[in-house]
Amino acid sequence: MTNRILTALTLRIAGIFLFIKIFDHFGSYFLSIYGTATMVQFAELLEEPIDKFYFTGTFLTIANIVVSLFLFLKAEWISKKLIKTDKEIITELSPKSLSKVILITVGIVWLATSIYLIPEFLEYCIQLTSQLNGNENADISDFSAAKYIIRTIIALILIFRIEKISNWIIKRI
Repeated sequence: MTNRILTALTLRIAGIFLFIKIFDHFGSYFLSIYGTATMVQFAELLEEPIDKFYFTGTFLTIANIVVSLFLFLKAEWISKKLIKTDKEIITELSPKSLSKVILITVGIVWLATSIYLIPEFLEYCIQLTSQLNGNENADISDFSAAKYIIRTIIALILIFRIEKISNWIIKRI
């Protein structure tokens, strides 16, 4: 396997992962929008916030579909642009290489999850700021900000300090 093929494979998996995430929020997003819009008594009261929520959510869903399909369909083209020289990847299974694979996989999955949860984190920060500024009607969502921040930091540490971490693990074995 060459490094371009591996990059293209990783991009395709990222595209599929991103596309599948659409279905996680499909029911709660679209059914809440259309359910609220069909209720006549709430249509007048919630028209502007629902419109804003609907257009923002629809735009993000369409952008998600476009980016995921682009990653999936144009993976070879992107990998050729990212990787100029095509070298054969030769690995042997050793404790160090296995620890690197496990750590980098965890780091990438956690970072991808953190990137996906950025809108929820921003919404939580906005709601928290609104409540701290005296808005008693601000409803803070159930979002674990500490877990989000810690996972993001650990993912970045795992990705960028993989050599030192795997050396430390091998020393402990």
